[in-house]
Amino acid sequence: MQKLKINLKKAFTLVEMMIALAIFSIVLFVGYTMLNRTFLSMERQRQSLDTLHEARSFLMNIERDIREMVEVVELDTIFSEYLFNERYALLHKITMLVPSRDGKTLRKVTYSYEGPEYHQDIGRAKIVYRQEEGGVKKALITKQMDYLKVWGTDGTIFRSREKTESESNYVAYLTKHYYNPSNPVSDGLRKLEDIKGIEVQLSMHELFDKDNKPVKQRKFITRIYPRILNAKYE
Repeated sequence: MQKLKINLKKAFTLVEMMIALAIFSIVLFVGYTMLNRTFLSMERQRQSLDTLHEARSFLMNIERDIREMVEVVELDTIFSEYLFNERYALLHKITMLVPSRDGKTLRKVTYSYEGPEYHQDIGRAKIVYRQEEGGVKKALITKQMDYLKVWGTDGTIFRSREKTESESNYVAYLTKHYYNPSNPVSDGLRKLEDIKGIEVQLSMHELFDKDNKPVKQRKFITRIYPRILNAKYE
């Protein structure tokens, strides 16, 4: 009789262990899931902060330079006759003259892009540099860039598209005011020296999925009118 009780007690202990293991597995799974979500959330926050940091640094530098700009001496972008072409104004290089810190001479400042053609996402880094003449190239954007567009304008403050206005009419209204060495409009902006404003559109990848593919972008758009070239807009 005593032996039978001992066997029953052993069988009951095994059930307890199985229940304990099951509970432990559930707790472990829940803990891992919560920890994984926490790490994912932290990674998303890091990506977002990287985007904001690089965008803020780039815009702070280029806005300061353009506001002080005396002249655009080179603007190398993609041009087309249709202003809303998705490749229009993709930046390769822009060089401008700005006053030196002592205000006595002029110096060249260049912003340049290095990366895949047409700013495509093909696994290569897309980098935007700033370089003062005779100085070191400084990378302002090193990761997460989608594309960067830079337009030269004649300084016009554009009206919004009217509700009843067709897209073609609105594009026709805008086209003459944007720099294009082959601007199709008879009195369109075709000379670098006539540029009195710069429009910058920067698109950054803000979030990526688990396969490191971009799933969310953030655009930063600014129109800048140099003090020297267009003082009336200050």
